[in-house]
Amino acid sequence: MKNFFGFLVLLISLIFVPCASAVTFNVVVLPADILRVCENYYCYPEVSEIVAEDLVNYFNATGKIKSPTVTEVRRTLSQNQNVKPVVKSAADKYNLTGNIDYASLKQLARLFSANSVLLISNSVSVEGASRKRSVWEILELASGLNISYPFIMETDAVLIDTVNDLVMWRGGYTKGLNTSDGSFSAQKASQSYAKYAYLQSYSEDILSKAIAQNVILRFFPKTVSPVLKQDSNLKPSGNFFRYESTNPASKKLEEEEEEPLEHNYGEMIYGL
Repeated sequence: MKNFFGFLVLLISLIFVPCASAVTFNVVVLPADILRVCENYYCYPEVSEIVAEDLVNYFNATGKIKSPTVTEVRRTLSQNQNVKPVVKSAADKYNLTGNIDYASLKQLARLFSANSVLLISNSVSVEGASRKRSVWEILELASGLNISYPFIMETDAVLIDTVNDLVMWRGGYTKGLNTSDGSFSAQKASQSYAKYAYLQSYSEDILSKAIAQNVILRFFPKTVSPVLKQDSNLKPSGNFFRYESTNPASKKLEEEEEEPLEHNYGEMIYGL
């Protein structure tokens, strides 16, 4: 009888008492363009912000990682005039050179009681030009000047340990922006919005998931098992985008016959 009551008490405690051993990590997701002023007539959010918002939603939904929204980060920076210029300088430095200002990001992390910052950068490279621009700058130039270079969008993600000043993980992702006819332009508002919708779909369906799951692996390596996703729904609808990853390397399934490029599978996606 004593054993029965002991088991009953243990069962009730497991059901009604919150698990004290649950571990969560605070990570500040910082789009490198968070303080950029809109200088083109499209004025859509920068791609780094789109990806950052999707990452925040993904992290908070898992219950493993807590992240403030991009709006909360921007508001907090605007209320801390000593930290704001420091963070802006660090973001601009990373955009231009790829170098990390650990001291500045440490100040940002402290504002949110976090020990990690996930820095997201996005740019478009143009063939024959050394300068990198934002997607909307390229779209404006291509639309107004009828430019049809092969535009490659590059997204970099770097997870930074602000306590020990080291990089925990870094990933780079590239995607061609040109349509099947080699163009990338928008002569009408509806066409520019269509480009924005494709970017949103690419971020939500593919890019943010790939980044988020690689980040979670750094904090919870034993709770994540790699599973190769073969679901074609991972790709945004239409043929405007084809996903490519430069880090980690993409995995290609063995087939008896070679398939067209649009059927290639992306990188390893980790099932939680």
